[in-house]
Amino acid sequence: MRGEEGRAERRSEFLMLPVLGLFMMAAPVSTDTILPALMTLSRELNATPGQAQLTLSYFFLGFALGQLVWGALSDRFGRRRPLAAGILLYVAGTVGCALSGDIQQMMSFRFVQAFGGCAMPVIAQAMARDYFGREGSARALSIMMLVMALAPALAPLIGAKILAIAGWKAIFCVLGGYGIAALVFLRWMPETRPAEFRHAARRQHIAHGYWMLLRDPSYLRYALTGAAISGAAFAYITGTPFVYIGYFGIDPVGYGMLFALNIVGMSALTLVNSRVVLKQGHDRMLTIGVFSCVAITLIFAVQQYRFEYGIVPVIVLLFCFMTVRGLVGANAVAGAMADHPERAGAASALTGCLQFGAGYVSGLALNWLHDGTPRAMATIMAGFCVLALIILKALDPGAPVPEH
Repeated sequence: MRGEEGRAERRSEFLMLPVLGLFMMAAPVSTDTILPALMTLSRELNATPGQAQLTLSYFFLGFALGQLVWGALSDRFGRRRPLAAGILLYVAGTVGCALSGDIQQMMSFRFVQAFGGCAMPVIAQAMARDYFGREGSARALSIMMLVMALAPALAPLIGAKILAIAGWKAIFCVLGGYGIAALVFLRWMPETRPAEFRHAARRQHIAHGYWMLLRDPSYLRYALTGAAISGAAFAYITGTPFVYIGYFGIDPVGYGMLFALNIVGMSALTLVNSRVVLKQGHDRMLTIGVFSCVAITLIFAVQQYRFEYGIVPVIVLLFCFMTVRGLVGANAVAGAMADHPERAGAASALTGCLQFGAGYVSGLALNWLHDGTPRAMATIMAGFCVLALIILKALDPGAPVPEH
């Protein structure tokens, strides 16, 4: 009997996790595909490099704010209907991006695209918590992130090829196709939100779930730590096109290959995490990841201000940072959601909001500090990683959780 249950669980993982991983791709697909085209986009829309970077910042802002809406709606009305609505809004925003005639229109439609698209990862994470439970969700999220890692590994290369063949508008046409594919795959997914939780959520104010999470120091410890590391990662994502292409003169295809190399490293450590997290625990793995990120980014910042060795140290240190980040993402999300099964949607949403809110701040800081060198990126990455370590140690992991 136990063997039959194990085989049924493996079949469920085989069917569900790739589709959930597809939904998790929304952010990296939508940002990384366009990265090689940012320089071209800024020229054709008569924008400065800083304004082109702000199109990413507006995307991150929309992704942050939208999650609060979709997470609460998915707790109230189930996972499938809000997810379908979000995907449709994503497709509409993507079409608007392709038709944009100036940088202001692009910023606005990127916000709309992100506001709808964020429904995919936030609800996918909640579905994983619903289906796989407290202990299994960390492993499930690791596998989902491995599937998701295909996007940042391939997206810049695909974007560079599309840019060379058909221009930057065609990139948004491809993103619209991704949204339509996600809508088709949604038809195969079951409703995972337990009916009793949906009924309970409808009796509460929409802000109640978020208020309970903000009162939980254990939740805040994981969510804020993960958000700070995400801020460093978004500095990397937003800054590298202008560092590699603008400063070091690498062509878009070469940039895509360097970006993909970093994702391979992160995927490898994410795979390691999925295999050892059940034995070591997500808290221990998260701590190792944060300490490693701090050490690497501090070395990066010192190297940029005190020594000048060209592009090789930049490539090596950024590869190391993105690799050890593979120990942070899934463990931070799993830790944040562990004690809140009845409001998994809100927990996933608020966690994502904090992460992409950090990305928005990171993008603004890059615009303010931009001096044409890698120094601004290195400074912001180090600052966010040190902040993550402070949060991880300052918040008491044994603090009591408020009564629900």
